Amino acid sequence: MNQTFSFGELLISPLPGWLDVTKELHDEHAPFTLAQADGHGALQFSVATYKTGRIPDITIDALRKLLTDFGSTREFGCGFDIEVHEGPLLVCAESFTRGAQFARVWYCSDRRNIVLVTYFCEQGFESFELPACEEIVAALRFA
Repeated sequence: MNQTFSFGELLISPLPGWLDVTKELHDEHAPFTLAQADGHGALQFSVATYKTGRIPDITIDALRKLLTDFGSTREFGCGFDIEVHEGPLLVCAESFTRGAQFARVWYCSDRRNIVLVTYFCEQGFESFELPACEEIVAALRFA
């Protein structure tokens, strides 16, 4: 049985073979990171958890704006394979390439908390792990 990881309100349930490699990054500020031992890329999670104050009402449009800002500030250029899902978990995702790098970026929210999820690998290798990454993201839950 796989371990479930908890970060604030976020619950992450990786698929078999996906390991917590955060400490291997040797950066005390590194986001929580999953990778396969013989894999091609890394799946990282950065969480913004609601604490106090006015309760936010995060919308899919707000997630789209965050995604657009993410791509432009990193000079990724034009994205592709845009996906938007509105359910208990709002999801806005887009893929990018820059040079030899492939990136898939998701912003997800329960309308109160937000998680930024990124997957990076060398371009051309994304088909090996991206379906598993999509499954992991689809299974994210806020407690």
